[in-house]
Amino acid sequence: MVHLARRNVHYLVGGVLCMMVSTLFEGVQFGAIVPLADRIFTNKPIVLPNGMPEFVTQWAAQLNAIDRNQIFYAIIILIPFFFLLKGIFTYAQGYFMNEVGQKTVSDVRADLFLKYQELSLDFYSQKRQGELMSRITNDATFIGNAISYGMTDMVFQFFLAMMFATIAFVISWKMVLIVLVVFPINGLLIYSIGKTIKKQSIYSQESMADLNSILAETNHGVAIVKAFSREEHEISRFAEVNKRYYKALMKGIRRNLMLAPISEVLAALAVVVVFWVGGRSVLEGKMSFGVFALFLTSLISILRPIKKLTAVYGMNQQALASTKRIYDILDWKPIIVDVPAAVQGRLPEKCIRFHDVSFRYEKKEERWIIKNFSHDFEIGKTTALVGPTGCGKTTIMNMILRFYDPDKGVILFDDQDIKQVTVNSLRSHVGLVTQDMILFNETIRENLRYGKLDATDQEIYEAARQALAWEFIERLPAGLDTVIGDRGFKLSGGQKQRLCIGRAILKNPKILLLDEATSALDAESEFFVQQALDNLMKDRTVIVIAHRLSTIRHASCILVMDQGRIVQKGEHDELMQTSELYARLASYHFNQ
Repeated sequence: MVHLARRNVHYLVGGVLCMMVSTLFEGVQFGAIVPLADRIFTNKPIVLPNGMPEFVTQWAAQLNAIDRNQIFYAIIILIPFFFLLKGIFTYAQGYFMNEVGQKTVSDVRADLFLKYQELSLDFYSQKRQGELMSRITNDATFIGNAISYGMTDMVFQFFLAMMFATIAFVISWKMVLIVLVVFPINGLLIYSIGKTIKKQSIYSQESMADLNSILAETNHGVAIVKAFSREEHEISRFAEVNKRYYKALMKGIRRNLMLAPISEVLAALAVVVVFWVGGRSVLEGKMSFGVFALFLTSLISILRPIKKLTAVYGMNQQALASTKRIYDILDWKPIIVDVPAAVQGRLPEKCIRFHDVSFRYEKKEERWIIKNFSHDFEIGKTTALVGPTGCGKTTIMNMILRFYDPDKGVILFDDQDIKQVTVNSLRSHVGLVTQDMILFNETIRENLRYGKLDATDQEIYEAARQALAWEFIERLPAGLDTVIGDRGFKLSGGQKQRLCIGRAILKNPKILLLDEATSALDAESEFFVQQALDNLMKDRTVIVIAHRLSTIRHASCILVMDQGRIVQKGEHDELMQTSELYARLASYHFNQ
């Protein structure tokens, strides 16, 4: 946790210094027991055991020489002053340590979100959304609590324990040795229980990730849940995981709660022995009651820091489990990165060339998604990809955008390997419209200008007009400032798709990838979307995947794919005559 807080080290140092001063005030308060018990209330001299440091014996001699009424009034005057100072430093230490904790949580979440943006698509194919959410919310909170409260208690209670131990040691080191016998036994028990707490914490946090996953899935698919009347099934599924999380959490809590009582019982046994030994010294006149009271109070007061420290140990074990889970993400290496000598990519003038490209998602599997794929996508032309599901059409587009890199072969913009150019400059030339219709819970204006953040209102209007979206936007009460809801929930499928097309138009890419952009629409919506697509495709290099003839009838070249290979290429009329696979796909899927 200290490593995570290093960016806020000035607050950490301030908090530690304030805790040290607060500890000194605690010591002064406890030191008042001696003059109160021996000089003020019993009017007896302070008797110290043999072997005390000289400055302590001088202090006792001075107090014995002062009138007890003077000591009484001095203490009355000083008590409010000391409590005021102690309160100021207690507030300061709390502020500084909470600043460290909350800033660290903020930094961890920012680092995680930054990492999420850097990671390649292969990472997201292996992780659940709920799990990723749990890392940035639940795990980060555990770390923040460990710093704000756990580290505060750990440092402050350690100082207190050292101060009380020092007072006790100065008064009688022999009696302190009796107590020290307990510590190794206590330490072994705490260590053993702490290991199980850490393991249990990992399991409970994984269960929380499962909860988040189910919540994200059901919220996203709420329409399907209701359409199939599966509410009871989802309630049952959530209840099962929720119960598992509850059991895991309680198991960890039970072990955590065991730490303090065990420490307390062992320490109490040691105090009983000390009480017997020290009490005899008082009865025999070898030590005054006030000095023994200070010794015993200091010894008993050590119990409180020990209880706190054992509780902090359990909290830190949970935080360590969270830290491990977070660093599992932060240490993940993206597979798509700029090479050291990467240059700014330029637009291809002749073609996008695939040369003997092969690719598979799982590197240990033998099945290739793309196998020995070679083709020149001509600049300024429209090329359509058709074929059965799973034949690799979308993968071709993903590799043009460098979501993935080929395992074999090379992809060139003219004669330039796209691996040798920066990812951002490559993607700045490419626009993407998919069937998923991904929009954000923002205004229509913000969703359109996502492709060009500095777009003017006139540019936004023109893009919306070309996408045939303006006709429904202007009917909305807030127009461009209408918030469309999560994933565009307030809009129809056709309206959402036209906004996605408008976003692509505003970006104005020279290379356009259309991934089944009309496959999920009804006939009326398709009509408007197809017109918008026609506007978008003008004067651009287009690679299109489609199951509908209306999308590809004007393609310059159609590639018929099967099992990751090109099995035939040509125009529609030609392929209807020469390709059995294409003709079958046309009869099954294409909407004439």
